[in-house]
Amino acid sequence: MLDEYIREYVEFNEASNREYYLYLSGQKPNLELAPIYERYGDLFTRDAIDRLKKELDEVPEHFETDRRALKRLLMFAVEQLLEDSAKQLTEEISRYEARATVEWMGRAMTFQESVIAIITEADRDIRRGIYKRRLDIIDASNDLRAERLSLLHMAARSLGHASYLALFEELNGIDYRKAVHEAESFLTRTESIYVTRLDEYLAREMKIDLDEADRSDALRLLHLNTYDGRFPADHLLRVYGETMAGLGIPVGAQENIEIDSAPRPRKSARAFCTPISVPNEIKLVIRPIGGQSDYQAFFHESGHAQHYGGASESLQPEFKYKGDYALTETYAFLFNHLVTDSLWLDRMLGFRESRDFIRSAMLARLVTVRRYMARLSFECELHGGDDFERASKLYGELQTGATMFKISDREFLYDLDDSFYSAGYVRAWAFEIMLREHMKTRFGEQWWQSRRAGSFLRELWETGDRYDADEMAAQVGLGPMTFDLLIEEFDRALR
Repeated sequence: MLDEYIREYVEFNEASNREYYLYLSGQKPNLELAPIYERYGDLFTRDAIDRLKKELDEVPEHFETDRRALKRLLMFAVEQLLEDSAKQLTEEISRYEARATVEWMGRAMTFQESVIAIITEADRDIRRGIYKRRLDIIDASNDLRAERLSLLHMAARSLGHASYLALFEELNGIDYRKAVHEAESFLTRTESIYVTRLDEYLAREMKIDLDEADRSDALRLLHLNTYDGRFPADHLLRVYGETMAGLGIPVGAQENIEIDSAPRPRKSARAFCTPISVPNEIKLVIRPIGGQSDYQAFFHESGHAQHYGGASESLQPEFKYKGDYALTETYAFLFNHLVTDSLWLDRMLGFRESRDFIRSAMLARLVTVRRYMARLSFECELHGGDDFERASKLYGELQTGATMFKISDREFLYDLDDSFYSAGYVRAWAFEIMLREHMKTRFGEQWWQSRRAGSFLRELWETGDRYDADEMAAQVGLGPMTFDLLIEEFDRALR
């Protein structure tokens, strides 16, 4: 039974991942999940989940690998049962976004193009106008999003759990309330330096007061357009190739990792990586516009691509497609954060006087980190019950309080990932800086020029998703994950 289940598990992941890739890369107008869920529906029924639980109960504790593999399958089955319950609404929301047109001053753009327009628009009135039109489109889909979330919550309770939150705490073995407490501590410890530097930056670079800044201004800040000339779009792939070559990774010979940089109107404005068949078919997708945020996004996704593309062919399928989000996000942040490494900037881009840029980029990063810390708090409240009206107000309050930008309540269901993915980001930020500092100590400040460092990373990547982030940190010899080093890094950069 299990061999057949695993075979179809692989087929389902390949089919669904390919569908998401084609849709998000702008090659398909609609996301068509229903046929895939219908074809493989037996993988995530209540009976299938019960059988997997029974298999797990029958495996002795000392058969650690077998138990771990079954837990991965159980995680998959539960998550897909939830997704199956809402698949029609997932498709409907994607169709709505694909058809949506943002119109401003005689200009019509797709929903995805509107993000780029906001990021690159220097005129604040125009930027806010485009953002308002985009927000109207988001707001018009909130009833669909609320209905979808209600179905996910109902499916979680149908499995015998008090809430969606309770289900994922058991499934992932994470105490999310404890994580929220740690996130709130991070916000408190970084608030003073954050508010001071943000106030200075907005006044100096954007000519606005802190108390009038909103989400459209935050999007503009994150791009740091002042430095666009330092990060040309047509140099990105060269810089990527040279960086990986320093680690002994010849990207030109990696036939399993395809870089999709073709321009398409409905292509996601956000770079992404889709591991269609691990490790043999990995898609690394970007919509190049230039600038440091483009470089950070691409290098972030390249970390995912190298992780999945570097997984051992002989690895059990259970450890190829399902694991701890924080682990793969750690590898993504490791490469993402090269863009704030002064030595890397000098060597790869000839950017020698980079102190002011790094200071600004670290402020932008802190905006994002604080946003996700607040998202984790919000998601625990949202998924602990079904009071969406209260949740929308809480979202606006938490996001505005954490980032100091005025954030609309109307984004509360749009700015949301399933399965507590935000916790993966939060934990990854803690692990990444610990791993980065370890690599600097072991391989030198320019670890990205060390083939030994490349070999070390490939050894980690070969294990795919077998281990969670805490286990991998322990294996490397880093000890428990905390935010201490992360807070120290922000403090040094922004003082």
